[in-house]
Amino acid sequence: MLFHRIFHGCVENFSAELLPSGWLSCIIAGTILTVRSLSAQYSEAEQTADPRTSSVVDSSAALHATAYTIARGHQMIPYEEIDLTPETREQLASFAKDVEEFRREGPLDPVSLAKLEEHFRASHVYHSAGIEGNRLTLQETALVLKEGLDISGKPAKDSIEVKHLGEAFDYLHTLAAQSHTIRESDIRSLHSLLIGNDPNLGPGEYRKVGVIISGSEHRPPEPLEVPSRMETLVAWVNQNLGKEPVVVSTVAHHELAAIHPFKDGNGRVSRLLMNLVLLRRGYPICNIRRDDRPGYYDALSFADVGLYDPLVRTIYSRSADLFKEYVRIRTETKRTAEWATKWGVKEGEVLRKRETRELELWQSRMRQVFLEFQRAAELLDDKLGQIGLSFYDYKTEITFERYQQLLEKGQTDHANAFSITFRDERNGNQERFMLRYFHNFNYFPANLKVIPLELNYFEKLQNKYIRISDLNWKERVRVQAFYFNPDGEIVMRYYNLDKHQEAEIKSIKISEIVQWFYDDVLRNIFHLT
Repeated sequence: MLFHRIFHGCVENFSAELLPSGWLSCIIAGTILTVRSLSAQYSEAEQTADPRTSSVVDSSAALHATAYTIARGHQMIPYEEIDLTPETREQLASFAKDVEEFRREGPLDPVSLAKLEEHFRASHVYHSAGIEGNRLTLQETALVLKEGLDISGKPAKDSIEVKHLGEAFDYLHTLAAQSHTIRESDIRSLHSLLIGNDPNLGPGEYRKVGVIISGSEHRPPEPLEVPSRMETLVAWVNQNLGKEPVVVSTVAHHELAAIHPFKDGNGRVSRLLMNLVLLRRGYPICNIRRDDRPGYYDALSFADVGLYDPLVRTIYSRSADLFKEYVRIRTETKRTAEWATKWGVKEGEVLRKRETRELELWQSRMRQVFLEFQRAAELLDDKLGQIGLSFYDYKTEITFERYQQLLEKGQTDHANAFSITFRDERNGNQERFMLRYFHNFNYFPANLKVIPLELNYFEKLQNKYIRISDLNWKERVRVQAFYFNPDGEIVMRYYNLDKHQEAEIKSIKISEIVQWFYDDVLRNIFHLT
């Protein structure tokens, strides 16, 4: 059959051309015999059709898999030896120039950017989950992500997968905004979010069992090899992060999928890692589509044997598609601005009026926050005999200019909101907490245009306020920060005692945040029951 003819013919004519340059010196003499043996085995049985590979790619994978694995060992391919066609390199260079020119013009306006990224989020979740077999439509996926509903008539598992992948995608943007190197713990956290709390799937844990990738000639490493392979992968990514982003993201994606470090979710988490690399370099994400699946799997099979060009072209193409949307929105925005100017209406004035209304709404919500904390302090001060409480309003005036600074830069001068002092009447000890307006880009992505209220603690020995999240006893007071999202929902960032990590709660009430704070301080700091 065709498979065997191609395979056997390639073995008979085995030469240096079958491997990427630089690896031939590593081949040992037994390689050819092993490949011949595989040829004989494959001639005895027909290969069943599988969406992971086509017949031609099966033959290529069967030929190269053993030889290439022995040649390479457990080392990743050096960046300089990644072989791309001149056409691909030319496309990547042109794309890099276009992205750089676009970024020099500055970001899109916040409203357009928010809508665009919401669409990209739903699209990524729909396609990435769909590649793995999820049956929800794009509209159903968007509904689950926005409303948190389960879709009737579809397996509950599909809705749960979408919710989890949406949470992981949101965390991806948080990681992209941070300045530290990409870490194994980041990949584990992404996996934990997209898998959920099913202990059978080991969320965030490397597998301890052997696995097989259905339809692929590639065999992932044994469980004992996974930690070292992941360490090598992360080191390679950070070492090459400043090089061509599409190429680095391609190799990172393929290598993680090849290692298959987790029991489940490897495809989804590998695509998240791919997009983390792209976002870190200021590139649009890549949404590999459901209908790309056959060609996408073919490209992965070529990469299994060191031929990365097809996969690079796939990722470039889909990232470029999303980039065109950014360009389209900017073009339409400019056209609208020109039209408005023509009729004597300056876009800046319209924007100023809209942002002024947004400021007034935000100030109203902040007054509600102040009132809830102050009422609780006064009530507890009246009811508690052993502990006295006092509420202090810094009366900071958030002008329009300061409001804009908080949205764009995350901070401004005179940003303290209010403080609460607890006095232990038994021994005279005082503990003071202060909330200030501060957008910490290590926790909240830069493109999330919100103004969090961040909780701080007055450290008497250092005579200064320190963020609760930076204290070594932060688990005593779980509330770390909270903010109103663009939909008007309040979101709280807190320390999760069960998972021993920071997390967020959406659609929580202000009164609930107030109760969390006072309960934790009184119970864990002053030991009241």
